[in-house]
Amino acid sequence: MKTILIAAITLDGKIARKPVEAVTWTSKKDKSFFKKETQKAGVSILGLNTYKTIAKNPFTKTLHIVMTHSPEKFAAKTKPGILEFTKSTPKKILKNLTSRGFKKAVISGGSEIYTAFLKADLIDEIYLTIIPKTFGKGIPLFKEINIKPTDFKLFNTTKLGPNEILLQYKKSH
Repeated sequence: MKTILIAAITLDGKIARKPVEAVTWTSKKDKSFFKKETQKAGVSILGLNTYKTIAKNPFTKTLHIVMTHSPEKFAAKTKPGILEFTKSTPKKILKNLTSRGFKKAVISGGSEIYTAFLKADLIDEIYLTIIPKTFGKGIPLFKEINIKPTDFKLFNTTKLGPNEILLQYKKSH
């Protein structure tokens, strides 16, 4: 299964100012790219805080897998094939999705989820929209982690507007 990490990031490496924050600081073109890629994959894997930011407006036609330490707390919200909560590891999640016929998954955030997939060496591509802002304080793309270095190669750049650029990387093998 192919996994694609997609994130918008500030010039100082932040994906948000606080754990639950709607992404109002990116452009319509960035949001449109994210939605298109997520719907094309058919599945989005995200953490609980990221889920809370999109809960009112989730993308349709996309299975949302929410990683949480307490999936039982969300049993009433679970809708198999649409919204599922799990405490499974990244590897087990991907194995389950593969068995269900999925070929691609978007890793949608946040920092803990990005870190878990990177640490498990389960990220094939990274798409970063660089936003010309600085937050100073906030949540980094990856938490401090102790992993072996991983190399990625730039394979595409796209100017999304006068000030935003989308960088697309593939893992080097």
